[in-house]
Amino acid sequence: MSTISVNGTELNYILDGKPGAPLVVLSNSLSTDMRMWQPQAALLATHYQLLRYDTRGHGASQATPAPYSVATLADDLAGLLDGLGFAAAHVVGLSLGGMTAQMLAVRRPDLVASMALVATTCAPPFGTAAAWAKRAEEVRNAGDFRDVEGPMLDRWLTRRFRRRNPTGLALIRAMILATPLEGYIGCCHAIGGLNACGQLAKFPRPVAIVAGEEDAGTTVEDAERIHAGIPHAQLTVIPGARHLLNWDAEAAFTPWLMAWLADVT
Repeated sequence: MSTISVNGTELNYILDGKPGAPLVVLSNSLSTDMRMWQPQAALLATHYQLLRYDTRGHGASQATPAPYSVATLADDLAGLLDGLGFAAAHVVGLSLGGMTAQMLAVRRPDLVASMALVATTCAPPFGTAAAWAKRAEEVRNAGDFRDVEGPMLDRWLTRRFRRRNPTGLALIRAMILATPLEGYIGCCHAIGGLNACGQLAKFPRPVAIVAGEEDAGTTVEDAERIHAGIPHAQLTVIPGARHLLNWDAEAAFTPWLMAWLADVT
């Protein structure tokens, strides 16, 4: 792992994979870190240069004082790519990572060779900035994630996954509980302020949108709203999958992702 100073913060990242191949960058969800991509990372690294990083306030990246904005998170990723000397990347982002990818395409379209927007939305999930500000305040007052961990895991993962993959469940729970409180709160405010709908109608490069059929957080309807604003994007719905679908529906998602990247690269 390495660190880099960009956009007023310190980001933790790993760059590995196949030298000289196209660059794929993976952006994580709220309450996870780069380990979120464990089911896909090794396979991706055999075909591509692979850049994984911890979003600001998550994992080993610096938790600067809240609040954050999605624009700030996008500028973090732009700074990472610029700092490492990459002209463009194929960006794969899940949930908050997909929000970051959209805003990067708005603010720095030169850096985005393609986007895979996974289990995400272009406006605040659950409707309002106030709902996210309330969640941030409740977590700050509680001082931990005890009240949100259970409902979060239920939204993220089917009972089927939790029963069959206790090792994966333990890692996902560990990432949630290890998230710096300030980083979680900062990113809650970022999500609450998200406004990317309709801003990418003229984005010229390939876009894929993937939703889990049973995702109650970023719904199929949310994916359809993104799709409506990007006329040339393709939309895929994975049956029976919940929010953290790269784990929950790994058997469907990983082949889909590899096929998508093979096509756009």
